[in-house]
Amino acid sequence: MLAKKAILIFIISASGIHLSGQLYFGINASYSIPFTRSEEIKYDDAQDFLTYSLRFVELDVTPSLNTYIYYKNEIMYLQGGIGYRQIKTRFRSISYLEFGKQTPVETIKKTSYLMLPIHAGICFDRFKFGAGPVFGYIVDQNNIFEEIESFEERRRRLDTGFAFNFGITIYRFQLDLSYEYQFNSVGDYLYYRKDEKGFNNQAQFINLGLGLIF
Repeated sequence: MLAKKAILIFIISASGIHLSGQLYFGINASYSIPFTRSEEIKYDDAQDFLTYSLRFVELDVTPSLNTYIYYKNEIMYLQGGIGYRQIKTRFRSISYLEFGKQTPVETIKKTSYLMLPIHAGICFDRFKFGAGPVFGYIVDQNNIFEEIESFEERRRRLDTGFAFNFGITIYRFQLDLSYEYQFNSVGDYLYYRKDEKGFNNQAQFINLGLGLIF
């Protein structure tokens, strides 16, 4: 449903842009604050005996650098960009296969993305309000839990989300604040005994950006 709304907003906004608008190029440094609740999953074997427990602990996002194109007229704008982001997903696992050795083990999943955010909306004076889809193409990642029997990863290369944006332009600088919601859940690529055994909670971010337009 959100994806359809994103496409509709994009079409409506793009149709309102006229040749009297101005085209800008920019670079943007962004800092993301994730807020995704912790969650635990317990796994059992074919005889329903507890074998492992896995807890999603937190996300850590490195600051990102982006380039973008910004096109606006008197009332509407359209912006698209490309950038890089790395997300570290922290897990904590416990094996119950050896009695008396239930020591938590911390594992970090590192995923590097090529980010493609697109948003459109209204603008007046120095302010802009908009929304649009966010695409993240995975360019690198490490495999985790390879030593655990019956665990495997089946991950798509493309993660998708949606963001709501607010911005203000001061001379050649743009200050941006956005709320981003990922459609895919945290660890939805984890499978145990051939069944999907990921987490239900989605990644969410508050993104703070400072850009320079030319």
